Order: sequence, then structure tokens, then C-alpha cells
Amino acid sequence: MQNRDNLIQIFLEKNKQINLSAIRDPEWVKVKHIQDSLELEKIIEWKEWMKIADIWTGWGFPLMPLAISHPECNFVWIDSVRKKTIAVWEILDELGVKNVEMMRTRIEDIKNQTFDLVTARAVAYSDKLLNRATPLVKKWWKIALMKQVNEEERKVLLNIAKKKKLVLEKEYKYKLFDWDIDRIIYILMK
Repeated sequence: MQNRDNLIQIFLEKNKQINLSAIRDPEWVKVKHIQDSLELEKIIEWKEWMKIADIWTGWGFPLMPLAISHPECNFVWIDSVRKKTIAVWEILDELGVKNVEMMRTRIEDIKNQTFDLVTARAVAYSDKLLNRATPLVKKWWKIALMKQVNEEERKVLLNIAKKKKLVLEKEYKYKLFDWDIDRIIYILMK
């Protein structure tokens, strides 16, 4: 898709101005950021009316590739770091992506707003993530945590999920290439 190729180019240009990622090679941006983000497409049933929140978006993944791939969905990205939110917003604007709303705030400051899906990729330990993400997701809907496989963290996740009355619906393990780290996506339903 043309917009994904443009995303790589624009992201790398913006990354020269502000350190969004240590990954600076176009092929690695494609694999480690975009391909990794799009793994969610394999396990989430996307509906055109969905409202998705990506928390602690930081450098813009999985938000940007998902918003490009699903223009019929509404995305809200939540992060409080000014310089990164400005950079990601400029990338989205340059790509002409119109289905994204930015909330530059702390997650715990969001009141009276819920989402069909809450995503978080490679940020924070599961207890912190679930404590902050659970109030944002509608009943019967989902949280998708994209993590590196870690059995100790999985135990914490299961313990917090039980306390929060979340059901671990799916564990999707994958690698992006042969010698990659073991990755996992936890899908939890409220």
C-alpha cells in the first residue's frame, strides 16, 4: 500500500528531527514497527464502526499503520509527551490520515469515555497497563497488549486480569523473522 511506503519515508525524516525510535533503516521500520503493528489484524475482527484507543502511542505504532489500514474506523491516540504527539500528528497530517483524534493527556485523566478496543504496544508492565486501560474499554469489548514473551509478567497479567474481571481471550505468539525475540499479543475482554 502506497501510504505505508510513505509512512516509512516520512517517519524516518521526522525521526532525524526528533528521536522517535532507534530504528533508522527503512526495512527495519517496515518489519519492526509496521509489520509488528499489523499483527493485530490477524486476531481482531475489525468493524467499520469501531472506536479504538491506542494508549501511550509514543512514536506512533500501532496507531499509524492501523489507522491507514482501517480508514473506516475511528482512532484516538492518547499520550502526554508533547514532542512525540506533535511529531506523530505531523506525520499523520502529511499522509492525509483523517480518522485519528489526538488526546494529549494522561490516561488516568480521561473520564466518561470508553472504546471498543484499547491497544498498547511495547510500553509499561502489564499491571500498570491493565490498571489504566480497563476503565477505558466498554463492557464486552477488548484490550490488546503487544508484549515480549515473559512468563513472570504473564503471571502478573493473569492476576490483575482476575482482579479486574477481565477474561484472557487469546494469546497470540509470533516472531517477525527467524532470529527475532518471542512476541505475544494478549487479548483481554472486559
